Amino acid sequence: MILKVAALCVAVAMICSALRLQRPEMATAVSLAAGLAALTLLYGEISRATRWVDAFRELTRGDEDLSTAVLKAAGIAVVAELGGQLCTDAGEMALAGRVALASRVAMLSLCAPMLAELSQLLRSALS
Repeated sequence: MILKVAALCVAVAMICSALRLQRPEMATAVSLAAGLAALTLLYGEISRATRWVDAFRELTRGDEDLSTAVLKAAGIAVVAELGGQLCTDAGEMALAGRVALASRVAMLSLCAPMLAELSQLLRSALS
């Protein structure tokens, strides 16, 4: 699957490089369309990941906080990567950096309650 996505993206990148000289707006449209096509090619992988998430939730049924935190972290990572790449593609490296920073802050705030609980466990174990 990754080979198909990579081949599509490399081919479209070459086409966009040629188009960008004369019709930059058309190159952007072609690039966005290729991005959607790449996501469509990943549908099977996405559905497999969804099944894994369901299995993970079953395994951690007793600890909903843990499974929710892990799934939220995975979602934050995917959304941040996509947002950062879109900003980079648009030539906005500073905004891509802000997306990365925001994702790190979001993950830290997501982990803070677990870190506090872990520190309490360590304190009680050492006492």
